[in-house]
Amino acid sequence: VKPSPLELPQPEYTESARAAGVVGKVRVQLTVAVDGSVASAKVVSPLDPGLDEAALAAVKSARFAPGTRCGKPVAATLTIGIKFSL
Repeated sequence: VKPSPLELPQPEYTESARAAGVVGKVRVQLTVAVDGSVASAKVVSPLDPGLDEAALAAVKSARFAPGTRCGKPVAATLTIGIKFSL
């Protein structure tokens, strides 16, 4: 079973991205540890440098229900999209 988000904070828009009217999705690949914390994260589909950093910060502070295999918690890698809209 894949990990599922318990807490996923919404990242803050940067002033420069807001002024430029940047909208879209940042795709982030992350590894969820057996305790539900995010062990690592990287941007795989960037949008704007400031928004990419905001998405990474939000994902790194997220909490997940860990993935399971045969009923036991396991580390798992998944890709999620963080949507930015004005």
